Amino acid sequence: RGLCHDRQSTPLAVVLADAMRDAVLDDFDAAHLSPVAAALFSRARASFADIIAPGGFVDKMHKGALDRGVYAQYLAIDRYFLFHFNRAYAMALIKARTVDEQRVFHALIGGVLDEMRLHVSACARWGVDADYYMASHPPEPAAEKYVKFLESLHEGSMEGLIAGMVPCMRLYSALGSGFAKIGLDACGPYREWFDAYASTEMNALATQLESLLPVDVEDLTTEIIDNYKRAMELERDFFEACAVDDKKFTTLVQ
Repeated sequence: RGLCHDRQSTPLAVVLADAMRDAVLDDFDAAHLSPVAAALFSRARASFADIIAPGGFVDKMHKGALDRGVYAQYLAIDRYFLFHFNRAYAMALIKARTVDEQRVFHALIGGVLDEMRLHVSACARWGVDADYYMASHPPEPAAEKYVKFLESLHEGSMEGLIAGMVPCMRLYSALGSGFAKIGLDACGPYREWFDAYASTEMNALATQLESLLPVDVEDLTTEIIDNYKRAMELERDFFEACAVDDKKFTTLVQ
């Protein structure tokens, strides 16, 4: 018995890439999510699979193959998005119905502020003047579309708002932990990104936000499901936009 290769066989590189993607998906499925959080993710699994697909932005980071200018572009765009994501949390704090909900959103706002401090340090190491970018460049369309979506959530229910914000938190935690379990030796300068999002703190923040979702799967409304799915689609579009090598951003790299 042995491996038999013929003209119809799948290239080994493709097999390994697919196995890696499946391993990250399996890790997400095995995560200790509440039944509601797991049910919502199952509705957005296709978008998550696109985000971790071989040859994509995250896959190239994991392999240490992402162009430095493209990563600089991502840092600049993500700084813009984080600012507005935290504004969405601040608006959610206003909509909080109980003191316990206020405490959760207060913690989440602090978590994003901590993330933004790490982001500033990363920008400095990579020679990215994110403040200059935010002041002198129009918003990247995919990021702006995501921001507009977050702003629109305040017109709906509290549960719908939460459902539209959970994917960002859970996605980044899943990307960090999933790829960390595969191994980060080949990441090169991008290892710090995976280490940051694989942290127990990131998982705890995502779990806190998920705790505000309905307790029972039967209570998931169309609004909740649609907002969750749409947010994950916007995450996919955001990563795809960041993967485009737009030469105007390479000037941010020292």
